[in-house]
Amino acid sequence: MSIILNIILAFSMPYISLRMHKNLSTAYRFNVLTSITVVTMAIVIFIVVQKLKLLKISINILEYAGLLTLLIYSNSFIIEKIVNSSVSLKVLLFKSCIVTIIIIILGWLLSIIDKKEHLLEKKLLLNDEKLISPWIGEIIVKITNYIKQHKYNLLNIVILYILAYCSFIFMSPHFTSPHMDGESYTSIFFYTFFIKQNMLLLNFILYYLIYRFIYSVTNKFWLSSVTTYVITAVAIVADAIKIYYRSEPIFPTEVTMISAYGDILSMVPKVILWIAMIGIIILSVFIIFCEIKIPQRKLNWKSRLISILITIIIFGSSTQINHWNSIVSKWLSSYGNDPAFWNQEWGVQQNGALQQFLNNIDTKIMEESSDYSRKKVDEIAEKYEKQAKKINKDRINNLSTQTIIFNLSESLANPNRLKEVELSQNPLSHIDSIKENTTSGLMISSGLGGGTANMEYMTLTGLPVSNFSPTIATPYTQVVPNSEQTLTINNYFKKSTAIHPYRGSFYSREVVYKKFGFQRFMYLGSKYKIKHKIKIGSNPYLSDETAYQNTLDVINSYKNGQFINLVTMQNHLPYSDYYDNSGDYQVSGNMDDDEKNNISNYSAGISYTDKAVQKFIEQIDEIDKSITVVFYGDHLPGIYSNIDGNSLEARETDYFIYSNKYARQHGAKNLKHVKYVSPIDFIALTAEQTNSKVSPYYALLTEIQKELPTIKVYAYNNGKNPVFVDKKGKTIKYKRLTRKQKRLYNDLKLVQYDLTAGNQYLYKTKFFNVTK
Repeated sequence: MSIILNIILAFSMPYISLRMHKNLSTAYRFNVLTSITVVTMAIVIFIVVQKLKLLKISINILEYAGLLTLLIYSNSFIIEKIVNSSVSLKVLLFKSCIVTIIIIILGWLLSIIDKKEHLLEKKLLLNDEKLISPWIGEIIVKITNYIKQHKYNLLNIVILYILAYCSFIFMSPHFTSPHMDGESYTSIFFYTFFIKQNMLLLNFILYYLIYRFIYSVTNKFWLSSVTTYVITAVAIVADAIKIYYRSEPIFPTEVTMISAYGDILSMVPKVILWIAMIGIIILSVFIIFCEIKIPQRKLNWKSRLISILITIIIFGSSTQINHWNSIVSKWLSSYGNDPAFWNQEWGVQQNGALQQFLNNIDTKIMEESSDYSRKKVDEIAEKYEKQAKKINKDRINNLSTQTIIFNLSESLANPNRLKEVELSQNPLSHIDSIKENTTSGLMISSGLGGGTANMEYMTLTGLPVSNFSPTIATPYTQVVPNSEQTLTINNYFKKSTAIHPYRGSFYSREVVYKKFGFQRFMYLGSKYKIKHKIKIGSNPYLSDETAYQNTLDVINSYKNGQFINLVTMQNHLPYSDYYDNSGDYQVSGNMDDDEKNNISNYSAGISYTDKAVQKFIEQIDEIDKSITVVFYGDHLPGIYSNIDGNSLEARETDYFIYSNKYARQHGAKNLKHVKYVSPIDFIALTAEQTNSKVSPYYALLTEIQKELPTIKVYAYNNGKNPVFVDKKGKTIKYKRLTRKQKRLYNDLKLVQYDLTAGNQYLYKTKFFNVTK
């Protein structure tokens, strides 16, 4: 059986590898010596050959000959490596020699033990007292009888496993596996069963625990089973519908919104409700019939109590999933759970509907301040209302009359700034030239290789993510849904548009932008079409030139002030050989060729961004209305192996704030070079550069930007012991701040708590009104 199983798996893997990866990278997965089937075959070779006793030789030549054949078979990939030289042949041969020696020693010890005690023969029932054929027959009979005796319980297990499987496959509207553009597609059916079997089993266990809990409470098998099926099926369908329409699963916060259930039911067609009622009646009759005619054994009180306790403990432990140092978090992470808060649709396809639901349960937003109260909040509102009036005495413009563009440039950060990398030429020469003549510097990102939405959140709200609990990985999906309202800079404009030349599902942008008050969201597949679609080389993503052409269309479509949030996509990973000019950017440094190739390709990509930005700046200079662009890279790409992820250089991206000629003629001004800024500083800097009046809230942000060292927004610690960066790039701890600086920071922290986790008292004040 072992030999047959290994052969089947060995011959199946090339097909599986081709389906999953479009290559043979995993074709030899069951041809390796660590495979359990290969180890079992080794034992079988020893025992069967000894049993046959074809040759009475003291040295087990047949056993070792069989093992040598097995060794060659399981290392057949060496021939491939000889041909393509992708890895060192010496290393592979050395490993094979070590494994051969280990097998010889273990085989010799095995032979000695077997001769003395016949342990293996007894265990495998290959001794002379009982032949293996009758033994197999007895086993088959026992298995058959067990299946007949427990057929309903086994059927229940099968159904729960199928439901767990459905909780993966129906999370993909097009039944394709989780992927990014540029990656190969495969069937979600195939992907779930072969790749995510570990998570499939975990979800099955969770569904089984739900069934067991109900069974323990009611002590009725059929009632418990059918109830579990219905609850699970309804949850899966609800998740599938929400993913289809909104690209995100059901969140725990939505399940607890009991007051909304009536409104939801009122929206359901009456025909569906009647069908549901008839279905419930039929199921009730079925349950009663089965409980009377096909009763199953009752559980004793000990078994019931243990089942209830285990279920409560397992599901209760979900409150620790997002506490990174907890045993639950570490175990689930090592098992394969990836919450993927950055893309909930991806997460539910990777983890299954139920596990992803549990991943979203414990998301404590912020620690409550001891001095948080309505009175304290009112005092802050009054304090900064006075500060706003003071600032506004010297301001002549209003933000609402300007055209303000916040442009997040995907993964843009000049590699030349890294001491570990040296490029043959500068890929951002035009952007560097723009930076020399306007407000510019370096932005401190909270991410490295990812975290785009967090940068968006901070720039639009003015709230640092470092003040949140570490369980908050993505405010877009964990904070915004819990807030009754969220004030963002676009709320100060009559018209606001978000543009993203890619899918709208990432970070739940469709839902978030609507809650932020954007009138339009332009993305691929939206009713507001992305036009001027241009791709560069073989890059699967739309170019930055496409993004800027669509932005110009929006600018020219409205004569008054408006806000535009532009998020580009061109320079998103992977960094393959997309461009013809990648050879122009030769890389030097202590790194392997693959890394150098990635950096060259990345540099070629951002060089196209560099040209597109220059062209866009020239175009807006020709428009006769006030336009200000806040341009910034969201994070470094995750392609550098030699940099310290916690170092400042790993978090520095390029930024500039540019006001066009018309804006400069009407009050806009360049600010002094501000070397380091946080994403939360852009609102205050934009208001200052455009000479625009501010609200009390923006007066607070203005004071933060002017008086406080730049916040290291990637240093998460619940806002406790925050870390800052001075103008020279040196780290400053909270205790070294002046009394005024500490007061400013604590005011911001209290404001953030009120707006995101507190009672939102500030919305009942004039804190967000622009004072004259």
